[in-house]
Amino acid sequence: MDFMNLLRSAEQLLYEVVSWLVFYPLTLWRCIIRPISMIAYAEQELTRPPEDQFASALSPPIFLFLTLIIAHSIQTGIFHNDAVFEGLLSDQRNLLILRAVAFSLFPLLLGIQHVRLSGQALSRKTLRPMFYAQCYVTVPFVLALDLAMMLVNAPYERAGLAACALFVSGLIWYAVALTRGFMIHRNTSRSRAMGQTAVAIMLGAVCFMATMALSLLSGPVTFSN
Repeated sequence: MDFMNLLRSAEQLLYEVVSWLVFYPLTLWRCIIRPISMIAYAEQELTRPPEDQFASALSPPIFLFLTLIIAHSIQTGIFHNDAVFEGLLSDQRNLLILRAVAFSLFPLLLGIQHVRLSGQALSRKTLRPMFYAQCYVTVPFVLALDLAMMLVNAPYERAGLAACALFVSGLIWYAVALTRGFMIHRNTSRSRAMGQTAVAIMLGAVCFMATMALSLLSGPVTFSN
């Protein structure tokens, strides 16, 4: 009986992992092309039974974490310019967890803003759908930022210019998507939505940099090329 349960668990795990090959690019494409629809989709899916949630896309936290794994793999496997830490972050798994937490600060802060604008009391229950929805919108920006950071240190001609263009494009896309999200889903004016977006991005950037700076306390860091 235990062996059969193990086989069933392996079957489910294998199918889940293989299905990511289809649903990761599909989810990414939908997030880039229709970010506002994906916000509504995430909030709606959490009202369904757990076994029926996110049947046509990846779960937002898994989507974000897979993006970081892919970006980390590209950084270490293609560009060979990864940071080498000593201490706690010398383990690549710990480094990935740190990056996941740092980048999750963006959807977390945005989720808090949406809860406040919706007039609900902040709780784990009210924050979750807002956080999930903002994960979808944050992933394309995270991917653009990660790729831009890789290109900056790449030994290629005009790599810096390409990195700058990629970062600016990702930032503009992110700002527009967030502004539209505030306007449509929270019924705010354009000017107020732009203000909420600016505050969220700036706070997210400060918290992100503070988190990464604290990581340096674990030990020296060098960069391999």
